Amino acid sequence: EMEFNSKARKREPIFNNMPPGILSLAGIIVLIELIIQVFGIEYRSWFLIYLGFFPTNIIFPEGNIFFGQKYIMFFSYSLIHGSFFHMGLNVGILLALGKKLEEHLGYAKLFALFFSTAIFGALFYLIILPNEHLPMVGASGAVFGFFGYWKGKELLFRLKNNMKLAPVIMFFLALILGNFLMVLFYPFGIAWQAHLGGLVLGLFFSYSSRFFGSKS
Repeated sequence: EMEFNSKARKREPIFNNMPPGILSLAGIIVLIELIIQVFGIEYRSWFLIYLGFFPTNIIFPEGNIFFGQKYIMFFSYSLIHGSFFHMGLNVGILLALGKKLEEHLGYAKLFALFFSTAIFGALFYLIILPNEHLPMVGASGAVFGFFGYWKGKELLFRLKNNMKLAPVIMFFLALILGNFLMVLFYPFGIAWQAHLGGLVLGLFFSYSSRFFGSKS
């Protein structure tokens, strides 16, 4: 079981003793961004074109640059970002959440959780915006998948132990409000559809002990 009682566990800095799975995943994302920062904006354009998620590539497959792009882009988009700040924000959250999730799940299931929620986020984006010509990038679909799994497990823990549900409810309300405000002030830069898709699948997996139960 994941431990949610803060009084019962020993506190330690969030980024201490990072497990190898989430560290390597974050390392890949950071490495791609560093390549872009070192070699220039044309490399960001290259990564966007080859690895970004384009809904129209599904509808018009002749737009695919290489064989299998329309399938690979469902998860490859999660490894690239629109800016250094965008990458730093997502990687920071991934590391903070991924540490506890990997301790609970193990590295293989952590990778499965990351990429499956990223894929589901892309699927939601495709369903809601099938004619979008601009690429979607970023790990935020998977970030919200981590949020969904983590808070879903906490909800189950609280229900099982007759604890107050208010903290979990308030978290989800804050998450919804935060997304609403981001879309309101930055309407063309936030892929809330991917956030929703990742969150939904993360919540589903939190209730599915068959595939995403504890490694122990």
